[in-house]
Amino acid sequence: MRGRTTIVATQPDEGEAIGAFLLVVGRDAYATYNLPASGTLTIGRGETNAVRIDDPLASRAHACLHVGDQMFLEDLGSVNGTRIKDQSVKQGDQVPLSIGDTVQIGSTVLIVQRRTTTADVMRPETLRDQGLPVPEGPFRGGEAMQRVHELAERAAAGTINVLIAGETGVGKELLAEAVHRASPRREGPYVCLNCAALSESLLESELFGHERGAFTGAVQAKPGLLETAASGTLFLDEVGELPLATQAKLLRVIETRLVTRLGSVRPHRIDVRFIAATNRDLEAEVARGAFRQDLYFRLNGITLTIPPLRLRSDEIRHLADTFVRQICRDLGRVPPIIPSQIITLLESYAWPGNIRELKNMIERAVLLCAGSVIGQEHLPLDKLMPSASSGRTPPPRIDTQEMTAPTERDRIMTALAACAGNQSRAAKLLGIPRRTFVSKLDAYQIPRPKKSL
Repeated sequence: MRGRTTIVATQPDEGEAIGAFLLVVGRDAYATYNLPASGTLTIGRGETNAVRIDDPLASRAHACLHVGDQMFLEDLGSVNGTRIKDQSVKQGDQVPLSIGDTVQIGSTVLIVQRRTTTADVMRPETLRDQGLPVPEGPFRGGEAMQRVHELAERAAAGTINVLIAGETGVGKELLAEAVHRASPRREGPYVCLNCAALSESLLESELFGHERGAFTGAVQAKPGLLETAASGTLFLDEVGELPLATQAKLLRVIETRLVTRLGSVRPHRIDVRFIAATNRDLEAEVARGAFRQDLYFRLNGITLTIPPLRLRSDEIRHLADTFVRQICRDLGRVPPIIPSQIITLLESYAWPGNIRELKNMIERAVLLCAGSVIGQEHLPLDKLMPSASSGRTPPPRIDTQEMTAPTERDRIMTALAACAGNQSRAAKLLGIPRRTFVSKLDAYQIPRPKKSL
């Protein structure tokens, strides 16, 4: 009997989604299920399950996916067992599940994937899913990033393999997803694999799949990610970490479009587009014999190089402001102001951790800032301030007292905007009496919002 996977539950509204979905792949079908922000989803053959798997080796109530700040998978006492990354899950255990982890139930594979709902590059939904800033309008970065986006859109239209290069934290995975969603394969699966996260033996099992008995612990046959990504895209993150033996096998798959599971002699034909990303200089790796030149040529159909943040200082203001709004929205507080002197200080830093480091630093500043202005005391100055030997002049010290009046006016305007002009709610948001709030409107000559008729 051939197993077929179906989804029977109603999809949650977009507002409830957490930017991730469950990719469910059976022998002759695949389906996706948006994950809610929190809750419990049952998985199994029974018709009442949120995710129904019509697989003869699946129990009626097979497993349970707990979704929240951290995802966990629990086996509900299934007959044939559940495996995560080829490790058995004991009944009752709640095993942590991360983006990209594979779950095997019988001949069905389930993978937690990030959700990108856009058909073009760098839309707000994609940025939010990745924890990156959401622009308040069309924003594609500075001139350097706009050139990257334009090239990405052209590459997405074809089937050519794409290599994304850039330092850690610049957003390579984000751009890879955007290329897929802008491509003709957008309706197909998008499957990602972190090549540095697995041992060589487990990496090959994940990529190529295996037959039952192929090695100790292979109690069931499992399709690999190369089969799972059929008619879609396989994203190989940190491809420079692939062992040489695995590189040779992957090269053959790319050349022949045939994949053979471990322990099998029968190849399967695949239709997959490859997108790879690396923070290494692959040409240098080829020169020292750590990366196969022929594989490099196969993956490098077109290269998208994301510039480091230190070369994109014209984006610092937008990124920092957006991070502040995003963090304060989650905290339920009015965003503090980032004065121009602080922006100058941020623009002078080299950002070895790129956008990810900037987000962490802004979050730290927001949490430390109890007032309405982010100051130097809220930043790690030992890291940010240029040394005397650098030849750069340190930005001037900020006198926050001189900024009290304009800052308070900005806070009032921000609160009014956040409360749609409701003065009582805005006063409550700022933590001041309504009468005081109204007097400040007059003091700063802010027009009092008119009541709706």
